[in-house]
Amino acid sequence: MSSIPPEINNVLLSIIQALLTGAGDKQIYAQAEHSLNTEWIDKEQVEVLLLFLAEQAVQGQSDDIRAFSCVLFRRFAIKSPTGKGFEKPYYDFTSKQINHISKEVKAQIQKILLQGFVSSSGVPGHIRHKLADCISEVAKDSANEWPTLIPTLVECITNSNDPVTIESAFRVFIDAPKLIGDTYIREMIPVFSKGLNHENNQVKVGASTSFVSVFRVLSRDSRNVASELLPSILNSLPTLLSNGDEESLTSILESLIDLIELSCKIFKPMFTQIIEFVSAVAKDKDLDGSTRIAAMEILPTFAESAPNMCKSNELFTNSVILNTLSMMTEVSIDDEQAAEWANSDDSQEDEDEEEYNAARLVLDRVSLVLGGESLASPLFQFLPQMLQSQQWRERQAALMALSSAAEGCRNVLITEIDKILSLIIPCLKDEHPRVQYACCNALGQISTDFANIIQKTSGAIILPGLIGMLTPQHTFRVQAHAAAAIVNFSECASKEVLEPFLDDLLTNLLNVFSSPKRYVQEQVLTTIAVVADAAEQKFVKYYDTMMPLLFNILTADLASLANTNLRAEAIECATLIASAVGREKFLPHSQELIRILGDIQNNESESDPQVKQYLQQGWFRICKVIGKDFFPCLPGVLPPLILDAKVQQSRLEVDKDEAKELATNQDYDIVQVKGKFIAIHTSLLDDKAAAIETLQDYLQILGTEMYPYLNEIAYEIVIPGLLFFLHDGVRGVCSLIIPSLLQCSIEATGVNSKQTMDLWHACIDQLMLVLSSDRVPELIVAYYNCIAQCLEKLDASCLNEQHLFQLGGVIQENLTNVFESIKAKENKEPNEEGEFYDDEDDYDDLDEISDDELLDEIVKGFSSIFKCFKGRFLPVFNQLLPTVASFINDENSDIRVAGLCMISDVIEHAGADSIQFKEMFLSPVGESLVSEDPQVRQAAAYCVGVSIQYGSALTSYGEYIINLTPTMINIVQDANSRNGDNLNATENVIATLGKFYHQLKASNTTNFNIQGKGLDILLDEWVKSLPIIMDEECAIFCYNFLLKLIEGNDPSVTNNVLHVIDSMIQGLLTTLQGNTKSKVIQAVKSLLNNIPSDQVMALVNKYPQEAQLKLNKMLNA
Repeated sequence: MSSIPPEINNVLLSIIQALLTGAGDKQIYAQAEHSLNTEWIDKEQVEVLLLFLAEQAVQGQSDDIRAFSCVLFRRFAIKSPTGKGFEKPYYDFTSKQINHISKEVKAQIQKILLQGFVSSSGVPGHIRHKLADCISEVAKDSANEWPTLIPTLVECITNSNDPVTIESAFRVFIDAPKLIGDTYIREMIPVFSKGLNHENNQVKVGASTSFVSVFRVLSRDSRNVASELLPSILNSLPTLLSNGDEESLTSILESLIDLIELSCKIFKPMFTQIIEFVSAVAKDKDLDGSTRIAAMEILPTFAESAPNMCKSNELFTNSVILNTLSMMTEVSIDDEQAAEWANSDDSQEDEDEEEYNAARLVLDRVSLVLGGESLASPLFQFLPQMLQSQQWRERQAALMALSSAAEGCRNVLITEIDKILSLIIPCLKDEHPRVQYACCNALGQISTDFANIIQKTSGAIILPGLIGMLTPQHTFRVQAHAAAAIVNFSECASKEVLEPFLDDLLTNLLNVFSSPKRYVQEQVLTTIAVVADAAEQKFVKYYDTMMPLLFNILTADLASLANTNLRAEAIECATLIASAVGREKFLPHSQELIRILGDIQNNESESDPQVKQYLQQGWFRICKVIGKDFFPCLPGVLPPLILDAKVQQSRLEVDKDEAKELATNQDYDIVQVKGKFIAIHTSLLDDKAAAIETLQDYLQILGTEMYPYLNEIAYEIVIPGLLFFLHDGVRGVCSLIIPSLLQCSIEATGVNSKQTMDLWHACIDQLMLVLSSDRVPELIVAYYNCIAQCLEKLDASCLNEQHLFQLGGVIQENLTNVFESIKAKENKEPNEEGEFYDDEDDYDDLDEISDDELLDEIVKGFSSIFKCFKGRFLPVFNQLLPTVASFINDENSDIRVAGLCMISDVIEHAGADSIQFKEMFLSPVGESLVSEDPQVRQAAAYCVGVSIQYGSALTSYGEYIINLTPTMINIVQDANSRNGDNLNATENVIATLGKFYHQLKASNTTNFNIQGKGLDILLDEWVKSLPIIMDEECAIFCYNFLLKLIEGNDPSVTNNVLHVIDSMIQGLLTTLQGNTKSKVIQAVKSLLNNIPSDQVMALVNKYPQEAQLKLNKMLNA
């Protein structure tokens, strides 16, 4: 009996029926949908709607109504509340209506759903599944409000005779795992055990999937408790295999993959047995492909989660190699000549060859993790013999395996390029097209993986081989792939390497351009574009041939969409050629190309996103070539770009089933936030980020010509874009463009104009906001870099005291956050790989920027701020004082170094005013100078150095420096001072002593001595402590000070002439640059003229031949 008044019940039922039956009538369907979305949004109406849908899900007149009511219930349960009666705090998009209805109505809904679920009166399996999904949605955030739920579900699992009911009960825990969590896991062990050992395979699958979901939310200790269920999961695998239930076997294997990712450690005792089983499944060609691929996926999952465990197990590496090599032969089945493959109109890998593609990916992933030391040798035990096989599939598999493993094995294989090429190159002449294709693939892959080396050593072998494949006697796919491999090679090749082959290459490319296959034509244009870009001015001789051809393609049949991909490639090719040949050659044709691209933009760009993207890139290349002459084009070029940059955040709340469907759409990302699935249209936001990046490029080239667009870009795109929390790329590129916007305003209106200050204040306010809220390390770094670049363009009046204190608060917050993160990781136990991260963390999920790197960048930001505001920032620094004091006394080296660097900045930029803080830092700096960690010693030495250079060493810090000098001398004279990691720290100490001695000598101090040594002896020792060969900053000071000693004919030089020359030569060969280098060269020449030639020869001959040639070139320049 319904608790809803009949008239309301009838209204809602008519809406449901309209939605069910109105799919063929768009007007009826739209009216019903509109009614639900606009008339049933207030709190009272939502309560009635959810109650009605729960009733219909259980008591509906037909199975269709019941199933559809379940779907609608979930959709409206998770919908964000926006109507009357819902308080404003609930308007957050992560909130759900089900969590903000009255307790009484919610209790009714819980009772209806649970009673309907346990009912045994003819509930179809698919409806019971949907009811389980509804129950989990209600229970996710309110387990404590539903005390009867877990006992009822456990009762169903333990006492029901209906497998569908049991499996559906487990299904509830899949979406609501925290119902069990750490609290009930011990009590649920026998419940899961019953499901995992059930005679019905669907129950086993449901139990295993449910177990994985619960396991995901457990603590480390609870996972250890739950691990006793693993044998039950593993024991089910052979049974399912022998029974031929491949669908269930695949599902259990997928559960196993999830568990390995979550906690590989617990599988260590049974690692060998698992590898043996999955290898047997992968090898069995009678099994379904999805089952074999699921078994293969276990291998890279183990490698990525526990690389050391895999490296130490010979069975693992052999299994990976044998299984992947075998599976890679499974191509062109029942088509010996690969005729279907060769005649395909699609140049991409055949999607039907799933096992082949999966094997390639497995080998690639494993090799990236394990590296060449583990994989190269066993792999190459098989490749040479496979390449000699009579079976073409084995030959092509060997080449594709080499392609897949090359990147991961680079450290080993890069020294064997000649041997590898001796295996590959002969295969270009193989009679089978798929082997030829695989050969081109291998050459292209190693050209990328061994880039910058293979181009220099092997261009004369690779390029002729690939160019020879661009002929009519080869299949179209081989032609296209050879051209693609040339792209890989050319991207890192110098124009000198390419030049000897350009004639033959372009001749062959233009010959195969007549191919009937569109993908060949497109690839030819791409290859020509990349080759032109690499060849630069060497391409000028081909310009007059290529440009008319490209103009013809660009102007041919503009109305036909069939040619749009080819036209897009032609846009890229023409504009890259323009960039390659330069302004002088291109300028006479620039207006014609601009006119053609303008016509394409007006006629075609909106209908084809690819053409639009290529146009935007092409316009900028033209701008880059012709510079300010591009200004008249801006009114036509910028509006579409700005429109892309203005795209707003697009998110869609979806249910679990919709999320699964959208997860396969590459234009969307699915994120789960507080139990809600949010679909983000990331392709639009990717385009937005790319558009903003292009706007930055225009700003950098056109400068003040962009000023008319500045306000629109800044205030409507960039500043709001810093809050695009759904897309990291947008936030990042918005921070990158701000300095360019600021520079444009400064050049157009002045550094202190109202326009510039308004822009700057709007930007810094937003930057401080995101620095406080963003948790992405790379973006925090970008924000600080942005602020630093802006401050370099402005003066100290750009921020008032309020801004400075806000900025100090942000720095304090960021320092605290990273400090807490470092400490949290210090308190974690290392996993079996010896790394300090949680077992549940994926091996690949470690932050790209580590905590210590982030801390270093925050300190750099602090430094740039202090550099700009100097003494004005001291009151703000007082706020930071407790944090900095804790940093310089911390036992963690990274934290202590950060604190020492901040103290150095205070001394450098506040000068003698820094003395007010000396009680806080003098003692820790002195202690750090003798730290066992060379990084800490280096930072401490630098800190002492700036106190000498900027803090008035002979007054404010005089006594302190004198007391530290013996310690610094001992560091330099220590027998291990120049060994390994000690060298940087030692060089900083040498530079610090040099700064102190320089000040003493400049002040004509004559009565100074340390431990009985006068300044003359100290200088002699200092000169003998040279050279400086690592730290360029130290080298600049030390060698300039040495030059002054040489000019003054100081005894420390005249008594050590050969050592002085040797030290300067070592500096010239390593650290010295610019003006200092020039002066040192002259000093070396002068000193060499005053010593006997035999001593000169003895000195020079101790250097390697290459160094001697380099030195000779410098001295005779």
